[in-house]
Amino acid sequence: MKYLSTMNKRIHLLIAFTVSALFTLAATMIAPETSVYKTRHWYAPQEFQIISSEPNATLDQNHARFELKFADLPMMNPEALPMIELSCNGVIQRFQLDSSLIHTIDVSPGKYKFMLIRTGEYNEIITDSIAILPTHLTTVEVRFSQKRQTIIDRPEPIICYKPVIYFYSPKDLHVNVELTPNGKFTFTYPAYENGWKGTVEANGGITINDKHYPYLFWEGTNSGINALVDYNQGFVVSTENVTAFLEEKLTEMGFNDQEKTDFITFWGPRMAQSKKNHVQFLVNEEYDEIATLNISPKPDHTFRLYMLWTPLPESANINPTPQKLSTVKRDGFFVVEWGGSELTFTSDISFTH
Repeated sequence: MKYLSTMNKRIHLLIAFTVSALFTLAATMIAPETSVYKTRHWYAPQEFQIISSEPNATLDQNHARFELKFADLPMMNPEALPMIELSCNGVIQRFQLDSSLIHTIDVSPGKYKFMLIRTGEYNEIITDSIAILPTHLTTVEVRFSQKRQTIIDRPEPIICYKPVIYFYSPKDLHVNVELTPNGKFTFTYPAYENGWKGTVEANGGITINDKHYPYLFWEGTNSGINALVDYNQGFVVSTENVTAFLEEKLTEMGFNDQEKTDFITFWGPRMAQSKKNHVQFLVNEEYDEIATLNISPKPDHTFRLYMLWTPLPESANINPTPQKLSTVKRDGFFVVEWGGSELTFTSDISFTH
């Protein structure tokens, strides 16, 4: 009897082990299919991995440094190395990788969020907040995917770049601001916590939690922006005319010097990379397709401008009808917002011109 009891126990243990092993095997088989969802963009795999973070004798208590090492890039002519666009806490820089495949960023100690895009491939990496200590050199390995994954019915999210909101009032005014993107926030400054609550100042800007800001800043992703572009409307702009075009149109719409400078210094260098560009503006109510904006008390006037910009191949022969543009009304309590997205041209679009 003792022998049978022992045998029964062994059989039960064998069954339990077998079932556990089957579950483990099933999980292992499923994992590769679901790992594609680990990044914000539908590419796999992409990584931003901290390798080390150690004190460095060349740095003092007020300074720290990130060293980005780009891995898994194919061997190529140094002149053909990819251009990288990097956002560090909303500050954007664009740089050409050299043969070292290393890029350093000097910062103050604190927390930083990164967004990296490999231009041309439109691969995107977005990080959570990463802390760096005084005197520390933090080494990061960055990997962009080489092969795009096919995911049915999941359109590629497009970045809503640097929408900024300016406030103007003849007197100090307490406001509540609610912004709902038609997608997801990737970064806000100051932090968006169920809205922004602050005081619009008569001399410009807004104060939130005793800190002054010249404008409110946000970025996000949106999967439906491609559907908004109409290549039969808008403008075709060549590289050499980018600055003059933007100055002309923004002046026509009543932007002041600061707003024009902010817009042109952000978009001008990007647009100048392409020999030919299509530009279409979404104005006021059309901007709701990107994000809705509700402000209390309600402004006397709100002017919202969103630019859809598409680098065009030389073979693209389009002749859009120029847009008629509205103008900012600048009296009382008023608000101005601008943002934009870079789109990818598709050759299967039909044109009426």
